[in-house]
Amino acid sequence: MLEDAGLVNTQRDKQRRWRSLVIGGPLTEVDTWLAPFRAQWERRFDRLENFLAGTREDSDVSPRKPRKSSGKSTAGKRRKQEN
Repeated sequence: MLEDAGLVNTQRDKQRRWRSLVIGGPLTEVDTWLAPFRAQWERRFDRLENFLAGTREDSDVSPRKPRKSSGKSTAGKRRKQEN
């Protein structure tokens, strides 16, 4: 299948088959088609990176600590209210 698509070459030597990738081949067309999309996504990721770097610098507040559980369940209270 890869050989039919032009992505690999196969050479036979008695009982062995040597395969090699075709450099350039059909994937250059795909790469050319993807180039504008790749540039667009790189710009978007660069903006996201700059935004995240700015939010890290702006945040002077330390992250919140998780609340400690009192160990009491509110399920019993809900059942009493429903009755």
